[in-house]
Amino acid sequence: MTDSLFDAGDYNYDDVKALPISSDQPGELCQIMYDDEYREVMGIARALLKKHELTERALHAVSEAIQLVPAFYTMWNYRFQIVKQLHGNDAAKLNAELDWLDEFTLNNPKNYQIWSYRQALLQMHPNPQFPRELPVLQSMIDDDTKNYHVWSYRRWCVNYFQNFEHELEFASDLIARDVYNNSAWCHRMFVLKSQFNSQPPAELLTTELHYTKTAIELAPQNISPWNYIRGIHLEFLNDKFDADIITFASRFTSDIFESPASPPQILSSYALEMLAYVYAQDPSTHEKAKCAYQALSDNYDPIRKNFWDFRIRSLTA
Repeated sequence: MTDSLFDAGDYNYDDVKALPISSDQPGELCQIMYDDEYREVMGIARALLKKHELTERALHAVSEAIQLVPAFYTMWNYRFQIVKQLHGNDAAKLNAELDWLDEFTLNNPKNYQIWSYRQALLQMHPNPQFPRELPVLQSMIDDDTKNYHVWSYRRWCVNYFQNFEHELEFASDLIARDVYNNSAWCHRMFVLKSQFNSQPPAELLTTELHYTKTAIELAPQNISPWNYIRGIHLEFLNDKFDADIITFASRFTSDIFESPASPPQILSSYALEMLAYVYAQDPSTHEKAKCAYQALSDNYDPIRKNFWDFRIRSLTA
């Protein structure tokens, strides 16, 4: 292809008539100024797509198109159809495709098409391996510990391979690096709910409660462990809170229930919110719940005043 801006590699595309990217009609309301490279690469890739050509040269053309536009969903879908046709039962070739995808992934951390494509490859792979996915996941998490796409894909992998062995440890390592990492706390709850068919061993729950309390003591005004501790009770303990957890939460709310008219400085509004939730469950402690909700509304979380006022009205309804 003489004077071409398209990197044809080892392939010949002389028989391919590139499709136009735009109509180039006079008077168009909004004419996009594509550069020449984009027009040529996309024109060739779209022409091959239109013919539904499933060849190595089509795979190369798609690679060039995806490098230009990493979020081009149609090209990712086309790529999968090509790979499925050419290498669907070849583990070595699919591993090579995953190797290519690893490098692409590291250079495009916020691209969500990558992850659905990875899932599709693993589901097609005759012998997929969870350990093979771990290095790229670790690298991506090290780069951005709260990358939603990476966490979602890891959860998918753990479920797909039914491999939960190191997941609590993995979450613990990230929480140790940043106790505010809500993604790691959510992953922890996902593991508890998924690994044990919604009922972890009692000793594990005891360990988790102790672990969470320790994290709260490091940063009392951190919503993630408070949500986690409430989640443990909701999911596994019939939403029943014993005296120990009430005493623990009370340590962070000063004497708010003794002197509501003169609100003291408290260590955690989330502790107060949890106490309000617990006290609201029993009519005999509704006055305490009302006191807590009123304090949240007036002093400790006024940005959600309308919600706390609603909770107060719900107590008396």
